[in-house]
Amino acid sequence: MVVKKAKRKNKMQKLIPLACAVLLFTSGCGSRGETQETEDIEIFYHADDGEFDLEYGYGTSWETPLEEVKEGKVVVTLVALDMTGGAGLSPLTLLVNQFNRENEKYWIELETCGAGAELETMWDRLSVEIGAGGGPDIMTNGVFPVTQEIMDSGILVNLAPYLEQSGVTPQTYFPAYASAVSGDRIYGISYCFSVDGYALDPAVLGDREPPEDVEALADLLLEYPGHGSFIGPSLRGQYILEHLLEGSEDLWGMVDWEENTCDFTGPLFSKLLEVARRYREDGKKGYDPVVQDYYVGTPWPPLESIQQTCPGSVPIGFYFDDGIHYQIAKNADMLMINANTEHLEGAYAFLSYTLCQKGQNLVGGEPVNKEFWESSYQYQRELSEMRQVLPDPQFPMPLLDDETRRITVEILEDAQYMSVRASAILNIIYEEADGYLEGEGDVKLEDVIDKIQNRAQLYLDERK
Repeated sequence: MVVKKAKRKNKMQKLIPLACAVLLFTSGCGSRGETQETEDIEIFYHADDGEFDLEYGYGTSWETPLEEVKEGKVVVTLVALDMTGGAGLSPLTLLVNQFNRENEKYWIELETCGAGAELETMWDRLSVEIGAGGGPDIMTNGVFPVTQEIMDSGILVNLAPYLEQSGVTPQTYFPAYASAVSGDRIYGISYCFSVDGYALDPAVLGDREPPEDVEALADLLLEYPGHGSFIGPSLRGQYILEHLLEGSEDLWGMVDWEENTCDFTGPLFSKLLEVARRYREDGKKGYDPVVQDYYVGTPWPPLESIQQTCPGSVPIGFYFDDGIHYQIAKNADMLMINANTEHLEGAYAFLSYTLCQKGQNLVGGEPVNKEFWESSYQYQRELSEMRQVLPDPQFPMPLLDDETRRITVEILEDAQYMSVRASAILNIIYEEADGYLEGEGDVKLEDVIDKIQNRAQLYLDERK
């Protein structure tokens, strides 16, 4: 059985405090910048870090008494979102615990917060601390959401030279490891990732070919006379709009970053808003989803995953500026280093540990280390061969072979993160469109578009 990932009903990010942090930072308060050159950083773990045990368990990482090994070590602080709800140890906690046991010089002090009001308080706190030249040494995307403005501000350390020096490149790692990228700069790393595919109900498609762009998809969904949902009956309109918009840096030509202008008055934007409104949750249960997502990875190759999750559906992919790809899910545990840190070596040592094979043995999802992934695949392949001989009806498993491996690797290599360049404008869109998308009151589409157009243009004017 494929267990589908839960989608957050509301991904609205509170960016005002973070924008204040950017303003304070670029006004002269705060960061000391990147105070150490690349060659001054001791590389604690390399991509080819030697022997390791493929245990498929967390081993000693489940042991919690650690204080006895803390004495005399330099403390490096890490702030993250607790996505377990207090129910158990997350992969990040396991990585911290094992790093603290193994590293003789540094100790990672992990602080977590829950969602909701607790997270809002953390956003406020970090924006003030970082803007004033302080803050934790390491942060995750869950507590400090990355925007283009933040990447351009100098608030975060550019990790590209350190990663390259330690052998972390697209040749040794799946591209998903670099998860906050601007040009040739890398500001965040992901130690694991998950990849989504999307499929369309053939009743929507009829006798036509799968849609080649987002407008063709919108036309199909608006023309479909049946009643259905987008992925599931519990999804807000904002998520659907995210799916339709966030693959494009210029929002399908509606934003001109060179001229600092925008135009949301054309027919495409209206179509996308109408799709999001029609296919969102409106209190009626039992909709048959017309667009579904499915997980791609080991041990479920794409065709098997589609068969398990949405049998009979037609793969349509996710729309990006350069074509159709699989989508890498947003990672709340993406790790970033605060440029204010006084412990750059220690912060980088921990990030490097999460990417080495010992660290990769502790993570959930698809590991980004290609060598470790290959070992994992071969392990799963042996399991699949055993289950073909001795089938278990409770735990069916497809046979993994060389062709399945080839297809899966191609997908993992090709998958992309959604763009963050337009994040500020997207949040304007989500805020102004929320009432319309959720069917609240007598909100008119024309009024929503007019407000979005005015606010987005004001934002662009302020960038000049």
